[in-house]
Amino acid sequence: MFGNAEHAALMRLMRYALGFVPDSRRIAHWLQAWERAEDPRDIPDHVSGLATDHARDVRLLAQAAQATWAKPSTLGRREYVFNMENIARAHPLPAMEFER
Repeated sequence: MFGNAEHAALMRLMRYALGFVPDSRRIAHWLQAWERAEDPRDIPDHVSGLATDHARDVRLLAQAAQATWAKPSTLGRREYVFNMENIARAHPLPAMEFER
């Protein structure tokens, strides 16, 4: 199950995905790919080009998702669903990614 460290990492990544940091788009696309994955165990635990602290959060969340099969919308917090909707509007996936 997701603990406090994983929830804090998810909130940080959601905040960065909606912010104006160089990694925003890559983080947003990774979060959306995780949310849309049929099997959360298939999500990558590495996104190239991320800052070290962002990459650490991605790795932590990927490992937790792979262990629990969790997605942001299944974690039981409305703020996650609300944030994912905002992230999808701010950084929509390219058409090719969306159709997979």
